[in-house]
Amino acid sequence: MGRIEWDRAGFMRTRHGDDYDHPDESVWTEAGDGEGEETSTSRYPLLNPQDAWDVMSMLELKLPGIEYRVREDDGTRTVWLLHPDGSWARATATGFLDSPIVHESGPRRLWAELERIRHRLNRSGALPVYGARVAIAPDGTTTLTKGSWSATL
Repeated sequence: MGRIEWDRAGFMRTRHGDDYDHPDESVWTEAGDGEGEETSTSRYPLLNPQDAWDVMSMLELKLPGIEYRVREDDGTRTVWLLHPDGSWARATATGFLDSPIVHESGPRRLWAELERIRHRLNRSGALPVYGARVAIAPDGTTTLTKGSWSATL
């Protein structure tokens, strides 16, 4: 039993060798300029989850294994999220406060999940990952809880 400290850190999968699950390069190619199955406009300015550890940690707990890429060209910023199951999201914005256009495809909507996390952060002022209670069972199963939120690893 214990709790997660309030100091910033991120959750990431343990990787061993070159054979860990990661998106196939063809998924990166499709995400690069594909239209995807859904297109939307984000309600928030563009965020690189790698720069927001609490958001990235919550996303990793919800959808483990996401890889990120970021590019900036002449004031246009693009953030990609790819999951080993073939899901991808690409969000592009031209100003720091402009809402990005988001393209998503695959079995999961990665940017939509990111938006749910950001909405919770904006509504509550904090995310439950920090300060959560942690219980580790003898078999290694780890459960994090805070209020009504929980995640099992």
